Amino acid sequence: MMIRARSLTWTALAALVLMSVLPLAACGGKQQEASNDQQPAAQAPAPPAPQSSAEQASGGPSSGSSIPLVDSRGNPVPGMPSATQAGAGGGLVWTKPASWNEEPPSSSMRKAQYSLPAAAGDPDPGQCAVFYFGAGQGGDIQGNVDRWASQFADAGGNHPAPKVTQGSVAGMKMMKVFTEGTYTPSPMMGGDLTPKPGQELLGAIVEGPDANWFFKCTGPKKTMESHRKEFDALIDSIRVH
Repeated sequence: MMIRARSLTWTALAALVLMSVLPLAACGGKQQEASNDQQPAAQAPAPPAPQSSAEQASGGPSSGSSIPLVDSRGNPVPGMPSATQAGAGGGLVWTKPASWNEEPPSSSMRKAQYSLPAAAGDPDPGQCAVFYFGAGQGGDIQGNVDRWASQFADAGGNHPAPKVTQGSVAGMKMMKVFTEGTYTPSPMMGGDLTPKPGQELLGAIVEGPDANWFFKCTGPKKTMESHRKEFDALIDSIRVH
């Protein structure tokens, strides 16, 4: 009887221990599950910011480099200057007189070239060329005035002093130059270099944003006088592009 009692006692103790351990294990499992539920879900990486239409057109972010102007769909606009070029640089524009005939420039130094219809009785038309040599190029104004004057000679073979008028156009300094006599064209003008008597020069030099622009018109005196008002109107129409 004593041995059976002891057996029962040990059995009871084992049962009690097992009953106490099982709830603790279950509670620990529940706590681990609760801890996992409380961990924040992994966040997906934020999508990249959409590019502007200018960036899409250039293939990268805008950085102040030359970027084509684009329409609302991001497509480059044909014939438009780049964003960094629009309104910049030294370009000038003007209105061509209706009676003047535009010609292809005979050299890369000429930005424009015109033929002026001859007046009645004159054998040749007048010629007008617009020169631009690039930023910071072309020389100073007085040096060019002197060069133009040296191409004309009076009856005694002397170079008459040109008539010079100071003024401005579109906020830029401008000088008009007039002279006459026997004209020996500069090789830069091309064509026939034979001295021609009875010629006249209507010229203007405009101090553009980055260099001087030269408007040089020559031809028979009567022809040039017939186009003097048109020449003045062209100079008055000059604007920065």
